[in-house]
Amino acid sequence: MTDVQIFDTAFALTILVIMAIFIPLILLAANWVLHPGKIKQVLIKGSAYECGLAHVSGTANERYPVKYYMVAMLFLVFDLEVAFLYPWTIQFMAGGWSLLFVLLAFLFILEAGYLYLYKKGVLDWTSVKD
Repeated sequence: MTDVQIFDTAFALTILVIMAIFIPLILLAANWVLHPGKIKQVLIKGSAYECGLAHVSGTANERYPVKYYMVAMLFLVFDLEVAFLYPWTIQFMAGGWSLLFVLLAFLFILEAGYLYLYKKGVLDWTSVKD
C-alpha cells in the first residue's frame, strides 16, 4: 500500500469515529434541550422497566397473527439483500462490468420470490386472517 492509500483509509476511519462519537452526543443534547418536561408521577410512567412491564393486559396464551411473522421474514430477505449488495459493490469497483450480470441474476431470483408471494396473496394485509 502506498502512503496515499494509508492516509485515505486512516482519514475515512477518523471521520467514522468522530461521527460515531458526536452524533449520539448531539442527539442526547437535543433531547435534553427539547424535552417537553419531566415525566408525570403516574404509576405506569414512573415505574421502572427492566425485563418486562409490571402492568400488562392480556394473558400469556395469546397468539400473534401470521402477518407479523411474514413481515419478519420479508425483513430478513431485504436485510440479506443489502448485506450481499455491499461486498458486490466492492468487487464491482475492483472488477469490471461482468459482475453486473451476477447482480442482475441475484436480483431476478429475489424479485421472482417477491412476485410469487404477491401472487399467493401473502402481501395482501386485508386477506390475512388474524
